[in-house]
Amino acid sequence: MKIANQVGITKPMRLSSIFRTTLSPIALLIILLCTSKVSASQAKAGGLLIQQELPQQQLKDEIRDRVQEEVDIAFGRTGLLLNGLVIALTLFPTAAGVIVWFLLGKLSKQTTIARQEIESLHYDTISQLKLLISDAESILGEIQYQNHPADVETDLLLPDAQIQEFAPVNYGNYQQLLTAADYAKQGDACFFENRYEDAIAAYNQALQIQPDLADTWNNRGVVLTRMQRYPEAIASYEQATTIRPTYPDAWNNRGVVLLELQKYPEAIGCYEQAIQAKPDYADAWNNRGVAFSKMQEYEQAVISYNQALQVKKDYTDAWNNRGVALSKLQKYEAAIESYDNAAKIRPDFYRIWYNKARCYALQGKIDLAIENLKRALNLNPNLCKELAKTEADLEKLREHDAFKQLIG
Repeated sequence: MKIANQVGITKPMRLSSIFRTTLSPIALLIILLCTSKVSASQAKAGGLLIQQELPQQQLKDEIRDRVQEEVDIAFGRTGLLLNGLVIALTLFPTAAGVIVWFLLGKLSKQTTIARQEIESLHYDTISQLKLLISDAESILGEIQYQNHPADVETDLLLPDAQIQEFAPVNYGNYQQLLTAADYAKQGDACFFENRYEDAIAAYNQALQIQPDLADTWNNRGVVLTRMQRYPEAIASYEQATTIRPTYPDAWNNRGVVLLELQKYPEAIGCYEQAIQAKPDYADAWNNRGVAFSKMQEYEQAVISYNQALQVKKDYTDAWNNRGVALSKLQKYEAAIESYDNAAKIRPDFYRIWYNKARCYALQGKIDLAIENLKRALNLNPNLCKELAKTEADLEKLREHDAFKQLIG
C-alpha cells in the first residue's frame, strides 16, 4: 500500500515535472500577462480613484473661491457705503454753508429791492407834497402881496411853524389828563381846518386842566401867529420854553414872530437857542440867515445858509436865500449857482427864476435876464409883473422892448 501510494504520487510529480519542463515559458507568459492585466486593473482602479478625488478637490476650490468672492463683494459694498457716509458727513457742513449763503444772498437781494421800493415811494410822496406846498405858497404869495408890500430885498421864506403831536405827561389825575389830551387834539383838528378861534378855545380848555403841557402852549402860539396876534403868540412860546427849556420848535417859532416884528437880534437869539438844543435844525439855521440878511450882514447870512444846507442838501429855501445874500455881496456867479441848485430841486417855484433874472440884470446880461423873468411870469404872472414894475435890480431891463412886452 505504501509502495502503491508512492507510485501513485510519483506520477503526478513526474507530470508536474513535465509541465514544468514543457510549459514553463507559456506559463510564464500567461502569468506575466495576468500580472500585467492585474497591474493595469490596479492602475485603472487607481486612476479612477484619482479621477474621483480630483472633482472633489475642484469643487472645494470652487466653493472656496465663491465664498471668497462673496466675502470680497460684501466687504466692497460695506466699504463703499462707509466711504459714502464719510463723504456725506464731510460735505454736509459745506453744503449747509452753501445753502445758507444762497438764502442769505437771496434775502439780501429781496431786502435791497424792498428798500429801493420804499425809497421810491418816499421820493414820490415828497415830490407830491412839494408840489402841493408850491401851489399853496403861490396862492399865499398873492394874498400877502394884496395885504402887504412885497419884500424885494431878501426872499424871506420862512417855513410855517409846525403843530406838534400832543404828548401827555404821565402824572396827575388820569381822567383829567385824558380830558386835557382830548381838548388838545380838538385844537389840532380845528387848526388844520383853519378854525383858529375854535382851536384857541380848545387849547385853553386843555391848559386849564393841565397847565404844564409844553406842546399845547407851542401849538397855541402857532395858531396865534397865524392870526397875527404876535404878543400873545410870544407869550405862549415863552410858556412852552419855560416848561421845556430845550424845546427847539418853540424857540424857532418865537424867533419867527420876532422876525415879523423886525426885532432881528432877539430873533437871532431865539434861533441860536433852537440850534443849541438841536444842532441839525435846518429851519433854524435858515431863519437865522434871513435875520442876518435883514440886518444886511450878508456874510453871516451865507454862513447860516451853508449850515442849513449841510444838514439838508435839498433845502430849496436855503439855496434861494443863499443866492440872494451872495447877490448882495456881488458874487453873481456863486449866486446863480445857488439858484440853479434850487431850480433842480423845485423848478416850479417862481421866486427862483425871478431872483435869477435880477442877478443877470445886475450883470448886464439882458437876454438871460429876460429869459428867466419870462419863466417866472409863466409860473406866477400877476405877482411877478407887479414886482418887476418897481424892482430896483431890473432897472436896466425896463428900457428894452422885450421887457415892455412881458410886463406891458
